[in-house]
Amino acid sequence: MQTATFALLIFLLLWILPGMADQAITEDANFAIRKGLEYLVRKQCLEPGKDFGAFYTDFEEKKYAVATTSFACLAFLANGSIPGQGKYGKQISYGLDFILSCVGRNGYISRLDDESRMHGHGFAVLFLAETYGMLPDSGRSQQIYETLKKATALILQSQTDDGGWGYLPGDKLHEGSITVCELQALRSARNVGIRVPKQSIDRAVEYLRRSANPDGSFKYRLGMTRAHASFPLTAAGVSSLNATGEYDSQEIQRGLDFMMRYLPLQGKEDDYYKAFYFYGQFYAAQAMYQAPPGYWEKWYPNIRQDLIKRQRSDGSWGSNLEEQRFGPVYPTAVASLILQIPYHYLPIFQR
Repeated sequence: MQTATFALLIFLLLWILPGMADQAITEDANFAIRKGLEYLVRKQCLEPGKDFGAFYTDFEEKKYAVATTSFACLAFLANGSIPGQGKYGKQISYGLDFILSCVGRNGYISRLDDESRMHGHGFAVLFLAETYGMLPDSGRSQQIYETLKKATALILQSQTDDGGWGYLPGDKLHEGSITVCELQALRSARNVGIRVPKQSIDRAVEYLRRSANPDGSFKYRLGMTRAHASFPLTAAGVSSLNATGEYDSQEIQRGLDFMMRYLPLQGKEDDYYKAFYFYGQFYAAQAMYQAPPGYWEKWYPNIRQDLIKRQRSDGSWGSNLEEQRFGPVYPTAVASLILQIPYHYLPIFQR
């Protein structure tokens, strides 16, 4: 009976629900999503070897393969596919195999030549948790669960005395963007049944709250001056506080108001906004979607139009600094994720 019920749910997920998606996904947006996802399909490594299943375009991007592969697979999950099932089921399955091959004995998801470090680890945990929540009870789901336990334990062990996280496991020097990444990973792991002590979440939340400035912006690192605040870090901070249930706090309200000054197509575009456009928009979309009524309704049509305008003829997205450093797979996956939020498939994009 349980198997038949699960099969019915998968059928609904893959075939019926896309046609019921929020009307906010216009024909132009659907076209952009398809082009973006097909671009990602072409960038998956299918040559036998240790990189099989990874997503990258060249040697430089290969150094961030844990992060780029996690984002690409999240973009496919957001379209309604799961490992082995759906239009992009094969791509997700191969990507999952690659991520699992990068898990060390201590639970650290990385490899010798990977430079995404704890950022990549956090994004990989997020991908694994989102995947695990969609799979039936099987040997593979048990492997993911055991991996999540080890990977989550490493995050917990690496939390600094101030409540944040650093670039590598055990680092004492913390910073806001990694703290946001690990906090979101912990939230996703906890959502699928992994034990995460409330004290660890509380310490991370307090770190972020103390990073907030009076004008609503967030600092790069706790203890730094306001000069290091920016739209991307503010979006990351607000989305993370939202995710832990801090919906009505003054830090969130001020942060949302600060972010609205950067409303796509209409607001500010300073150097930080331009340099880390896709990073900022990834978290901004989550923050606005989970915000009180009115914010998302104003934000999504603007970011939708902006992303459609920015897409290239080959289906990819990119920006100068982010693409030079990380390649086009990461921004393409992020843009595809944002456009697909109204599908409501991923738990991180659910209210």
